[in-house]
Amino acid sequence: MLRLFKILSICLFLFACNDLETIKVKDDSGRLTEKYTRKKTDFAKQGTYISYYESGKKFEEANYENNQLDGQRTMFYENGKSQIIENYKDGEFEGLYQSFYENGQLQLEGKYVNNAMNGEWKGYYKDGQLKEIVQFKDNEENGPFVEYHKNGKIKTEGQYLNGDNENGLLKIYDEQGVLVKKMDCKLGKCKTIWTKTSN
Repeated sequence: MLRLFKILSICLFLFACNDLETIKVKDDSGRLTEKYTRKKTDFAKQGTYISYYESGKKFEEANYENNQLDGQRTMFYENGKSQIIENYKDGEFEGLYQSFYENGQLQLEGKYVNNAMNGEWKGYYKDGQLKEIVQFKDNEENGPFVEYHKNGKIKTEGQYLNGDNENGLLKIYDEQGVLVKKMDCKLGKCKTIWTKTSN
């Protein structure tokens, strides 16, 4: 019985493999621009997809299931370093997202839940120093945020509501981390209620 099961598994595997074909797309000069596997029956992309720069270096690598992005997708700078790493499930964003500067430093990091930006997202300066922390809900800024000077000191802190709209108390600091201004905000419209010199 076990031997029969192994034979059946091998047959199914071979059938699945035989159902796929490798496609290579070239431009008029004969340069390879894309390479991927697809199903012979309906031509749906299935498995690894790769596209290339004119130089021949890899530009994108992704995985497809039934013609939909599924799993990790990576886009590259021409120097070979990762530019964007994102994840998909059934053709929609799901999971960790990261973008990078050309020098390899992390630029932006956060997570997608149900095809939308949710939770904590972090942005970074080109030298790797933390630039900002923002809370998202369904692709909109919602909740507390903090921005930082390049020296690591807090620059601004407050709350966003329904997008890029400051709401409530907004605090602004100088590069030494000293509080210099307070503002009262309502959906992005802010008025100064205190400054360091007025105290």
